Amino acid sequence: MNIPIVEMILRSGWVARVILIILGVFSVITWAVIFNRFFYLGRASRGNKLFLKKYSGIKALVEIEKMDRTLLGSPIGRLGTKGVGEFKRILDDSASHIGIRDWSFFIQNQFAIALERIDTAFSEMSRRLDSGLILLAISSSVCPFLGLLGTVWGIMDSFYEIGNQGSASLPVVAPGIAEALVVTLVGLAVAIPAVLFYNYFVHRVDRVENEMDEFKSLMFSHLKRDILGVLYRDKQGTTPIG
Repeated sequence: MNIPIVEMILRSGWVARVILIILGVFSVITWAVIFNRFFYLGRASRGNKLFLKKYSGIKALVEIEKMDRTLLGSPIGRLGTKGVGEFKRILDDSASHIGIRDWSFFIQNQFAIALERIDTAFSEMSRRLDSGLILLAISSSVCPFLGLLGTVWGIMDSFYEIGNQGSASLPVVAPGIAEALVVTLVGLAVAIPAVLFYNYFVHRVDRVENEMDEFKSLMFSHLKRDILGVLYRDKQGTTPIG
């Protein structure tokens, strides 16, 4: 059985074939990124919701460590783990610094360091969420250009054959037109999914990052409350905490 699109590809010139091979590579990369991001962002969103549900029931920040590893593997779970790490670090630093006179300055400085490190962890997770999207953006912009290049080349082939054979009959111009058509269609077939899924994933990433940002503020307030509570109990009767 003869398939028209396959016949057009087989009859196309070497330039069109090279372009089609490049488009094929872009297609494989595009769909690999699409499937990867689809499942990754789906897991991240579900993990965030489950973690937040569990987090709403805890009283002390360190209880985050007792959560299931699956929950701690979510973006918000990783932020929570980072927050617990900073909580412990601040307590260790406060215990190792003897003779501190201005506890207010010390604690505020420790909070600033903790926030900076949590923000760094936030940025690293944001980069993970955005991973691969640049490839979709490249595919959506390059593939139409390659399709246009193939279209122009096919039309040029048609004009060359007209001049070479001295005839503008359909059998003369058909191969060049078919070559232009098939490259254009393949270019659009690769670019359109890349554009659609890029916009979809950007929306999903923004939503996950908004959840992370809200949790970061909530967790940092929780961290400060727990730190001040612990240090107040440890220092009361000796050095007041401002």
